[in-house]
Amino acid sequence: MGYTQKLPNGKFRARWRDPDGLLKSRTFERERDAERHLRSQEVALDRGLYADDSLGKVTFAEWAEHCFALAEKTLARKTYDRDTRLLSRHVLPRWGQTQLARISKPAVERWVADLAAFEYGERGTTLAPATVEKIYGVFRKLVQAAYEDGRIPKLPLPKRPPIGRKKRKAVRFLTEREVAHLALTIDPRYEALIFVAAYGGFRIGELAALRLDDVDWALCTIRVDEAATDVGGYLEFEDPKTERAFRTVPMADLALERLREHIDLRIGWGDPRALLFVGPGGAQLRIGNWRKRHFYPAVLRAGLTRLTPHDLRHTAASFFIAEGANPWMLAEILGHSDTRMIDRVYGHLFDKDRHALRERMSRRAAASETDNVRRLPTSPKVGVQ
Repeated sequence: MGYTQKLPNGKFRARWRDPDGLLKSRTFERERDAERHLRSQEVALDRGLYADDSLGKVTFAEWAEHCFALAEKTLARKTYDRDTRLLSRHVLPRWGQTQLARISKPAVERWVADLAAFEYGERGTTLAPATVEKIYGVFRKLVQAAYEDGRIPKLPLPKRPPIGRKKRKAVRFLTEREVAHLALTIDPRYEALIFVAAYGGFRIGELAALRLDDVDWALCTIRVDEAATDVGGYLEFEDPKTERAFRTVPMADLALERLREHIDLRIGWGDPRALLFVGPGGAQLRIGNWRKRHFYPAVLRAGLTRLTPHDLRHTAASFFIAEGANPWMLAEILGHSDTRMIDRVYGHLFDKDRHALRERMSRRAAASETDNVRRLPTSPKVGVQ
């Protein structure tokens, strides 16, 4: 049990022992404040929610610097670059000099609401809900880490932060004819890339990291085990986006035929670790330059407006669904950890399958009614002799 004591200077000190048995204290002007604080510490100890007051005095900026020094070694370079940019632009200006223990849930809610109304640039453009969500995500991870480190006794995070609803982007699906037209329109060096993307569903970073020995010509599959990034002018190869992104993708014969022709003409078969798709000079493909100099001009020439490289991934998903892939199979092929993204983005493409399923169930039920169902005998009436 802790206790309070009056000091010679007239102030009052609350003293207690932390979970490690170390004696802790805090001084107050009034005795009742010392007693109130002592009771709160004892309740926190009983409930397993104790947090050392001194640890919570660290500023948010100091804590963020510590956390990001560790994150630099574990996060993907692209994710680390994005999170540090959001931290410096939006999080630290508000919370940098605030002590961790003084972050309150109402203040967090007001800050998130202010972010949604924040205007930047000469035209006064507001932050999109998706951007606000990313900013809050960086803040939330740091506060969560402080809580798990025992620096704050409870999470000052609102259960439902006031973030507006994200506008769902229209998903673009190409037809087989449009895929072929785009492939013929783009620089011939990237014709095979278009077919591989549209029939394999790879992310653009995964495409830029594919190598000759990733292709299994006997099983007609392509393996994904790394991705290319281009952040701040630095080109790197790293693990794919998630654990499930390590995968093997079944490929259509047409895409493999175009890829084989591409290798014969431009890559050669000598080096099994040779990149399948490279820049004009033979160096590693810079994704940003490829988009601006090759993909988007080809899209305009082909008359396919508002098309992005990621839409080729959506196109592949639509082809897989049309040929019978269920949500779980599609999640595995695309490298998603579960089917929530599949349902949200491609759920409407399964309507035809659901209708066909309903018809099959109807036929099954009708057949059982005539052939397979034995009518149960009528139960005898109670009391009848």
